[in-house]
Amino acid sequence: MSSVNFLNHIDHDAVARRKTLALAGVFTLFVTMIAFVGAAASYQSVSHGTSVMTEFSRLPVINEARQFVFGSSALDANTLTGKTDNEPNLLRILVLGISGPGHDGSLLTDSIMLATVDLDTKKVGIVSIPRDTAYPRVDGTFEKINAVHAYEEQDHPGEGAVRTAQKFSDFFGVNIDHVVRIDFRGFAAFIDAIGDVNVDVEKSFSDNQYPTPDDLWQTISFKKGPQTMDGATALIYARSRHGNNGEGSDFARARRQQLIMLAVRQKLLSLNTLADPGKLANLYQAVTSHLQSDMTPWDAIKLAPLVQDFKPENITSKVLTDAPDNELVAATVNGSFLLFPRANNWTRIKEIIKDPFASTEQREKDAPKLSRIEVKNGTLHTGLALQISNNLNIDGFSAQNMGNANRRNYARTVLVDLTEGKKSDELAKLRRQLDADVSLSAVTAAVGSDGTVRRVINTAASNQETIYNEDTDFLILLGESSYQPVANSYATQTRP
Repeated sequence: MSSVNFLNHIDHDAVARRKTLALAGVFTLFVTMIAFVGAAASYQSVSHGTSVMTEFSRLPVINEARQFVFGSSALDANTLTGKTDNEPNLLRILVLGISGPGHDGSLLTDSIMLATVDLDTKKVGIVSIPRDTAYPRVDGTFEKINAVHAYEEQDHPGEGAVRTAQKFSDFFGVNIDHVVRIDFRGFAAFIDAIGDVNVDVEKSFSDNQYPTPDDLWQTISFKKGPQTMDGATALIYARSRHGNNGEGSDFARARRQQLIMLAVRQKLLSLNTLADPGKLANLYQAVTSHLQSDMTPWDAIKLAPLVQDFKPENITSKVLTDAPDNELVAATVNGSFLLFPRANNWTRIKEIIKDPFASTEQREKDAPKLSRIEVKNGTLHTGLALQISNNLNIDGFSAQNMGNANRRNYARTVLVDLTEGKKSDELAKLRRQLDADVSLSAVTAAVGSDGTVRRVINTAASNQETIYNEDTDFLILLGESSYQPVANSYATQTRP
């Protein structure tokens, strides 16, 4: 008689029902999750003016799922540029400031700052790029770098900030991880939302040409020392362009913008805001309509706690300027004021952006020594000495003196070599660019009316030209032969 083990009897119908219920549950959960993620992506799409699929791929849950499935190597790719990130210890954030709706040139970036965070050494380096910097276009012309965002936003509404970051990433040769663009109203609203900031004003100054909302002028002023500023005041301080006491340049304005950023950091730390997701969400809500970024609120919440890890003494700032021996030189090209990299070589600027932590002393030590020139106008073309000096500064020389020659009827430009042949390559370059002749006249010494001994050269018709600086390498006496080659040296493109 056979036996039956009833303890091991399997109810196949019951198992089937349980599997069906489990699959139904998983399916319901999956559909719910997709609906939630889709709604979040749709919201971000409307906020940023981008596609739903673009925002879908940016959502934290999707990125984290991708990391879980594909492993940590997924983090090696920069999510903003899509390129491999060879410096995972560095976090670079591009900050763009625009005037926004209701202002002329509303899409031009008045402020361009690139912050580099070293996650290993806990250092931060901030580099401000002047808005008048000449940015090369693919067609060989130049545009002001503040127009790059305007072009991109006009051509791709809602994506201007991200596309600008991608272009800058390619051009400067660095991985930019995130970008934030904010307008004037958003800037002021943010300051008000955190309850004012304490700024240590470095110089007293006044500006009697600060614009009013009705397109008139008003006078504003700031006194040196610590001041508490609300949003409107901080905006005026960061935006002023015509101040006295050395505060009327874009370089000074960039420095003030950096001071505001440091003050904001300190205020956020004092309020313990960075560790409170609720406060961060409220801040985001205050500026969301004035903000464009590749970062979601979740990204900001994850990154915010990093700020408190960086001490003030580990934060360095740098403003690219056209000061003597600095990175940029000024030139007026076809009526447009532009700042070109010295020697028309972006290498030094790219090195600063790539490594903003190196000391100024080290950079000056490593900087190439430029040949120094004096330029005198020997023609009746007004401003030719200035134009030639600008072009030669761009091409790797340092023009330290300019003016009119004693003679104003030179047919040919004359080059006087004061190096005794030690810089033959530079001499050949000047001769070629200026279509010039090299003078064989001897250089002698003469005592001026002030008792100073200076070098002089005797030119045709018993004229004498004075060399004013002791370290000048070449004296250039401009003639008609140099006028045409420089008349249209650089084209510009200024569409916005």
